[in-house]
Amino acid sequence: MRHGPAEDRAASGRDFDRVLTREGRSVVEVAARRFFASPSGARLRVLVSPFRRAAETATILAAHAKLPLPPEVDEVDDLAADAGVLPLELIARLVVSVGPTDALLVGHQPMVEALASKLAGGRGLALDAGFRTAMIVSFAREDHDDAWRVAGVIDPHTDG
Repeated sequence: MRHGPAEDRAASGRDFDRVLTREGRSVVEVAARRFFASPSGARLRVLVSPFRRAAETATILAAHAKLPLPPEVDEVDDLAADAGVLPLELIARLVVSVGPTDALLVGHQPMVEALASKLAGGRGLALDAGFRTAMIVSFAREDHDDAWRVAGVIDPHTDG
């Protein structure tokens, strides 16, 4: 998931401190409602960039969870806007450690789109307007070759 729409500039001047706009919070709520409309499991682990706009996105998402257990939310430096590399080791660790728990990563462009494209086999993603703010691209693990397939796309900027 890409974080929700954020202010252009924080009062501090630091990118790290940018917060979601009022519209941004609303868009994330739409994404959260759609995401949890048909939950896929009983547990969810949310891994989030330490940047404020991503942390706010994760908080809103977790508040809308309709699961037997509240989501676990953990800050992960590998998802920061300035991390500089794709968090492929994080994905590998999740595959081994998560088990029956689903995981949702909340990060930033261009990393989220590059990661999604990599998981899709490097074929790129057919996203008409690009990987927009508050968009969620879901993946399911194939039974062979550590392959992934795109299982769904939630774009809260559209009607569907």
